[in-house]
Amino acid sequence: MARFPTESSLLRYLWLIALLALVALPRGAVANGADLPPQIVLQGFLKPEDGRLRLLVRVPLVLLSSFSLPKRGLGYLDLANIDDALKKAATATGQQIELFADGAALAPTASEPRISLPSDRSFSSYSTALAHLQGPPLPIDTDLFWNQGFFDTQLEYSLQSAPTNLWIRVNVAPELGRRLKLRLEYLPVDSPPLVYELPGGAGWIPLNPSWYEAAWLFVKGGFLDAFAFDRFVFLLCLIAPFRQFRSLLAVVLVMAGMQALTSTGITEGTMVDSPLLQPLFGTSLAAAIVFLAIGNLATPSLRRRWFISAIVGAFGGFGLGHLLADVLQFAGAHRIVSVVSFNVGVALGEIVMLAFGLAALRLLFARLLGPALGVVVLSAVLGHMGWHWMVDEGHELLHQLGHVGLHTALLIITPWLLPALLVGGLAYFLPSRFDAVPIPSLLPALLRNGVGAHRN
Repeated sequence: MARFPTESSLLRYLWLIALLALVALPRGAVANGADLPPQIVLQGFLKPEDGRLRLLVRVPLVLLSSFSLPKRGLGYLDLANIDDALKKAATATGQQIELFADGAALAPTASEPRISLPSDRSFSSYSTALAHLQGPPLPIDTDLFWNQGFFDTQLEYSLQSAPTNLWIRVNVAPELGRRLKLRLEYLPVDSPPLVYELPGGAGWIPLNPSWYEAAWLFVKGGFLDAFAFDRFVFLLCLIAPFRQFRSLLAVVLVMAGMQALTSTGITEGTMVDSPLLQPLFGTSLAAAIVFLAIGNLATPSLRRRWFISAIVGAFGGFGLGHLLADVLQFAGAHRIVSVVSFNVGVALGEIVMLAFGLAALRLLFARLLGPALGVVVLSAVLGHMGWHWMVDEGHELLHQLGHVGLHTALLIITPWLLPALLVGGLAYFLPSRFDAVPIPSLLPALLRNGVGAHRN
């Protein structure tokens, strides 16, 4: 018999629903209080030569506000009295862009810090940047507003020999996170130049990794990328009525396998890259959340969830593929190892999310709600959240469809949707023991109770 909440526990349930509803606010309902630029780009060149490693860096002046650069007039830089502040900025730059070579941290010495005009183009190449830093500074009577130019500096590191194992970490303005990027050209002695776009806060990154360094870097990256909030919401809706870990693990692995297929297709260029793909994934994921939330209130089936996971996984690879393409610059000569490692990391992350989700639901249902009522409350809140996401992403999807056209969109999607349909169709051939018994639904009892009360 279904268990209904008593009056003494009603307030506790209402508080829980209110807490979950805060999470379910539509995207954009909470404003970002910090007025930060969408992206700040630093430029750099790194070259070993003559027993030293030379790093040339260009930093937008807007990042130097904390150094209290001396000013004159309405906010122009006082270039006649700026040298001490620039030396402090150069020292800080050497501490925030860290280098690690052959097992040892490198200590920089700063030289030739200077201010450059916004129109200066000397950092288009290593040779012109070096010549600029070794040339004369700006005339002291130059009118340059304090946040409109560049701060340039040269950092040197002593070396016994050319480094064979070089790592870098960018920690400039950590509050900006990945909004800050360092576009770095690494010029090794005996190999072609390597160009990187290093995001802030990404940790240590090898500039010329071995295969095992690349494997670890990409396993870790895929594992962290799997922990997206919308993916976790989908997973909670997927597993809420069930407790059989083995069957749920099979469903999650199906999703991970389809993600690996489409993400690799994007990365290796065997799939047409289109602005349609990201909103298509967002819309399909949100629609699946709504569909699963409704299904949780009726008669949920793991076979149907196998099919849904195959479709969502295929579309999910569209988003992961772009993330993988962005970080493949760090693969060095080990592209295949990196792609495989990334997909392994994503699968591991989703398995960990599954275990965490099951444990969290078990605790929630045991301590606060009964299983039946817990599934109803959770599905209602997450379904509400998914509905808002579906509307938001659907607008963008329709916008992109208007540009691409339905016929072209079908040509792009169909070759990758067909494998998902085939894999999803295998659910109907699974043995009967696969279909775990779900938590009994509370909705029929609620409906019967409501009808009986109405008749009375």
